[in-house]
Amino acid sequence: MKTRFLLVLLFTSISFNAQELDGLKNPILNLKNELRIDFGKIILNSRLQLTYEYFIKNRLSVGVSAMFINGQEKTYNSFQGERKYQIDPFVRYSFSNNRRSLFYAEFFSSINGGSNDKIARLNNEKYGYYDKIEYHYTDVAIGSSIGYKVYIAHRFPINLNLGLGFNLFNNSSPALLSRVGISTGYRF
Repeated sequence: MKTRFLLVLLFTSISFNAQELDGLKNPILNLKNELRIDFGKIILNSRLQLTYEYFIKNRLSVGVSAMFINGQEKTYNSFQGERKYQIDPFVRYSFSNNRRSLFYAEFFSSINGGSNDKIARLNNEKYGYYDKIEYHYTDVAIGSSIGYKVYIAHRFPINLNLGLGFNLFNNSSPALLSRVGISTGYRF
């Protein structure tokens, strides 16, 4: 009986010690917050996108990404119109056991707004004609994306993601919404 008790005590102390050593071996697990900025959007088209991510568990995280567009630049895209803002809450799940580099899947929603040009048929007293009309919109989209993240020195992430969402409610908004980015930041 005493030997069983000593064996159980020995195994529980080893398991508690192994959990403490796992946190010491991989300090990324102890850091729960991450801030990133998307330098690709700044360089290519004067858009500022900031992202905050909170790690709930080893493989699960939640966050929000906000993109603001410089109003002086004309950033019209025939595919997506001219977005003025985009706020994307998201949930990510990592498929990798390695904490320094990982692949993930993401589900997001997006509150977005801007303007969009559509061709409409207009009627005059004598004849009908087609003209391009600018519509202003605010809409909500849902979508998914995939991505890859690598950490340098346990604190500096480089994040690549590619995704697609669909606007749901406003007929004047573009049907599709892309979520593409190359960002870097700091984990704390």
